[in-house]
Amino acid sequence: MTKVIVATPVPENRKELFTSVEGADITFIDRTNITIDDIKDAEVILGNLPLSLVEQCENLKWIQLDSAGANTYSSLKEDIILTNASGAYGTAISEHMIGCVLMVMKNLARYLDIQKEHEFTNLGSVNTIVSSKVLSVGMGDIGSNFVKKMNALGAEVYGVRRGVHETPDYCKGMYTMENMDEILPECDIVALSLPETEETVHLFNEARLRKMKKGAILVNVGRGSAIVTEDLLKIMREGYLAGACLDVTDPEPLPKNHPLWNTEHVYITPHISGRFNAALTYDLVLNILKDNLVRYLNNEPLENVVNKKLGY
Repeated sequence: MTKVIVATPVPENRKELFTSVEGADITFIDRTNITIDDIKDAEVILGNLPLSLVEQCENLKWIQLDSAGANTYSSLKEDIILTNASGAYGTAISEHMIGCVLMVMKNLARYLDIQKEHEFTNLGSVNTIVSSKVLSVGMGDIGSNFVKKMNALGAEVYGVRRGVHETPDYCKGMYTMENMDEILPECDIVALSLPETEETVHLFNEARLRKMKKGAILVNVGRGSAIVTEDLLKIMREGYLAGACLDVTDPEPLPKNHPLWNTEHVYITPHISGRFNAALTYDLVLNILKDNLVRYLNNEPLENVVNKKLGY
């Protein structure tokens, strides 16, 4: 029997999903209260645990994350297989992104403010998704879901990803990290869904932020490190962008006294666009974990294998 630790929270009525897998000796643990003694004999870990503990598991051969992001585990030994839960979060996070875009385009946050003042005031012109140009920097599960939906709503969409790729039928064009500045100044909406790698850290510094179209909307749901926070503060204080919607920040969590909280037209959510907040997402995560466990026990190729050098 293969010793399997399930660290992802699983309610009693769902545990059979894992205990029914033949060949697996399943142990469910509470990842908020564990020691190395709880996991030291594991060959397989399903779920995210502190790297400091995982590195002490001498028998570990494979860790399946319940997150899409995997850069925290890039220092794992080469012979340990690392897989993520890519494919589970695209729907929920892309819907969050669209909600952010509409909030800015339609002045919804400002209307909420004047509602509190009991004012019946027309704030004037708004923008539409139809005929807008959208650039998704990152075209994995999340980015591709976002541009598919924006295309369906009538936007002209473009994508950026590492290396040269064919243009999907829902995209007007594809760019690389090296030439995305060619399309950046034309876009009304720029959405970031990037992992944290050497290539993506501080990708959007002041110079690149100023290459964006004046009055554009910036959305970041990937990693906060993709944007230089001080540079974003500077251009937002100038009123250069219509809005910056940040589900991730640098630093994170954002300190209570950080000026970003009170900067006009900056909208912050505490890294909640994904997680398990949507029932659909949670179901998809559990199924990814279970299906990959079956593949592992059957000596079949695993889905979502992470390249530890690239971080995704």
